[in-house]
Amino acid sequence: MLKRLSIYAREMYPIIPRLGISFLMVAVQILGVLAFARTQPRYQFNWEDLGIIYTVFAFLFLLRIADEFKDLENDRINYPERPLPSGRLFKKDLWYLGTVLFVTMVGLNILLPQPIWPFILVVFYGFLMTVWFFQRAKIEPSLVLALVTHNPVQLLLSLYVIHYVTVQYELPLWTKENVLLAFVLYIPALLWEVSRKIKAPADENQYVTYSQVWGFRGSIYVVSGIAAVGVIAAWVLVAELTASLLLMVIFIGLLYTLYRFYQNPDGKNLKTSVPAYLIAHLSVFLLLVTLLYI
Repeated sequence: MLKRLSIYAREMYPIIPRLGISFLMVAVQILGVLAFARTQPRYQFNWEDLGIIYTVFAFLFLLRIADEFKDLENDRINYPERPLPSGRLFKKDLWYLGTVLFVTMVGLNILLPQPIWPFILVVFYGFLMTVWFFQRAKIEPSLVLALVTHNPVQLLLSLYVIHYVTVQYELPLWTKENVLLAFVLYIPALLWEVSRKIKAPADENQYVTYSQVWGFRGSIYVVSGIAAVGVIAAWVLVAELTASLLLMVIFIGLLYTLYRFYQNPDGKNLKTSVPAYLIAHLSVFLLLVTLLYI
């Protein structure tokens, strides 16, 4: 089973990169909350911080596993080479892995020194996602409706992290800076979700994509617009720093990549360029909130 799961992790959910992204997401929010707080309390490392990082990692991993079961029939048709539909991975393997992730995640959050309601809210919303909010017949055929109902989970995940920070440092939760910070973290999740389902015209199959829904050109415009909103939201928080111009530099780089993809899409997709942009965007934003904090 471990060998089969290692194949799955390598092809579908690389552990180290995903842990790195979880760390980046949590670090941005911890330092962001502290930097934008009027008192700017001194950061003190707590082992509980690692529990928050693990929770973000485990929850996102569980969503990926849930998608394997939800999309299995479609994957057998459109992506038969993937580990589960190809038979290189068994359903029971994912059940075991999911159980371990869920139990350890719950156990950690019971021990964390904060009210557990934000965690319960995240888990409950994740459950609703797995059952299509009990409206599968309406949501599954509509890619846009699925996006609208499923993607806001990132906002709840940000609320979970920001709530933890405010409890640890006795700060107010509902400030305009915290709300905007959660939105800044939401945009990358939205951008990733949309971009990964955009294909070149020659690569389209029965799997429904945003490039089918909005057209190839329209989907590129949507990605550009989402990225622009994300840059503006981040810039509003750190505009006082000259270094905030770095956000614009990497955004221009993304626009150039999208233009190249639009001009010559054959055999290319956005599955590598957009994640690279998102990591650069979050890394630069982390640098900027760190500069504000110190």
